[in-house]
Amino acid sequence: MSTPIRSITHQLEFAWRRITASQRVMPSFLIIGAAKCGTTSLYNYLIRHPRVAACFKKEVHYFDYYHHKGESWYRAHFPLQYKATEGKLVAGESSPYYLAHPLAPGRVAAELPKVKLICMLRNPVDRAISSFQNQVRLGIEPLTSFEAALEAENDRILGHELRLEREPGYSSFEHKYFSYFHRGCYAIQLKRWMNVFPADQLLIIRSESFFADPQQEFKRVLRFLELPSADPDGGYKVYNAGGEYDAMSPQLRSELLERYRPHNEEFFRLIGERFSDWDR
Repeated sequence: MSTPIRSITHQLEFAWRRITASQRVMPSFLIIGAAKCGTTSLYNYLIRHPRVAACFKKEVHYFDYYHHKGESWYRAHFPLQYKATEGKLVAGESSPYYLAHPLAPGRVAAELPKVKLICMLRNPVDRAISSFQNQVRLGIEPLTSFEAALEAENDRILGHELRLEREPGYSSFEHKYFSYFHRGCYAIQLKRWMNVFPADQLLIIRSESFFADPQQEFKRVLRFLELPSADPDGGYKVYNAGGEYDAMSPQLRSELLERYRPHNEEFFRLIGERFSDWDR
């Protein structure tokens, strides 16, 4: 099938979904982030579970980019109520920018107060370099070195988060794509979610554990979602892997570990657990 025909088919399907939106379920779980921490793999494992319905697309971005489109638009991404009921299905989506967007927690709490939240977090040093490499690969990042991107970060994103907080219709390319260091300051972001959701609705997955033993970590996720244990059809392959890139210099890694140390300590206090390998 050619790309234009596929695009038209896609548009027609969504138009039908919009017409039937009132008959569709809302999600019972959200993977809220973080970017470059394994969210694509987890989402693909979940939609291969017999009791999980796939979303129209993985990243809906309703609670960050497209909130102005309204609930009917959002519902159109999920299964029909009768199909979900007959199949005892749950639905969810994965938009990893939700964690970082300052208005997302309040919007989710207002519209989905009982939703279960899954947050995947990775050593912030590794997350930052992976994010930079991904933006370079996609042609988003014009700077040629990670060091240059880190040096430019504060000037690039200055004022954007404040505008996101104050202007509900505002979207920031810079905040989403160039916050390499700041997106790894997890405590700041998590506090906003923990202020509006109880602890039993939030599951934190350490990315290193997830990829070291995906079967065991996936069982944790299924228990959290109150779903029967089952391995995903197709196994535990890694999705959206970035490929091979130049390694970070030991000196830069050491500097970043020091910069992140107080932020990590705050995060560990917040969740009541330490991730010892984040010190190296």
